[in-house]
Amino acid sequence: MGKIKETLSRFILHISEWKVICTIPDLNKCVICVAPHTSNWDFIWGKLAYLSIGRFAGFLIKKDWFFFPFNRIFHSMGGIPVDRSRKTDLVEQIAQQYKTHERFSVAI
Repeated sequence: MGKIKETLSRFILHISEWKVICTIPDLNKCVICVAPHTSNWDFIWGKLAYLSIGRFAGFLIKKDWFFFPFNRIFHSMGGIPVDRSRKTDLVEQIAQQYKTHERFSVAI
């Protein structure tokens, strides 16, 4: 399934006239900082770009997006719900994920 996602992502980017040039190494664990964040389209283009080079990254997203059926879709795509209305140990939770997984990449 990974190769299909990679090929489909490349095709969508190609017909949309986007070009991905990757000069970063494929690390087992990393934080990907995406900026500037101007619209929800940034997520779509970023996800397609990362998939097109054969990599997978989770992402932080407001918990408000996690309702049926979108919760299943976002979880399968690597979505990590964030409740911004109250203080949580989000940094500690992400650090715990890094400790317990051999490969873990997250986009913020």
